[in-house]
Amino acid sequence: MIKQKIETVREAIYYSYANLAMAHTAVDRKQKKYGPFNFMIRAKLFKGLKDGTMNMRTIFDDEKIKLQIGQVCNYCGAVEHLVLDHIFPKTYGGRDNADNLVLACRSCNSSKGK
Repeated sequence: MIKQKIETVREAIYYSYANLAMAHTAVDRKQKKYGPFNFMIRAKLFKGLKDGTMNMRTIFDDEKIKLQIGQVCNYCGAVEHLVLDHIFPKTYGGRDNADNLVLACRSCNSSKGK
């Protein structure tokens, strides 16, 4: 696996957003594990965000989706053992506010590390 080199806070945010998009495609397709298509989504979105040819959705759009989906893990779709997960980690200055929090099952939350 090639480790993505992150050089700025902006790139860390873009990479986190691209990871969420990758997870979203897997959940939508009801996949049990990531495949080449998911990694392609992440790579293309990260590159597009970095070079300015793509944009992140607004916080309003993301919040609207969270309300429509309901009480499920935003990564795998699980409905049990949910906790609040910081999209941008607290160790890197992430805040405890709605635009930085999503629901995640304990397994997905702990698998992300710091």
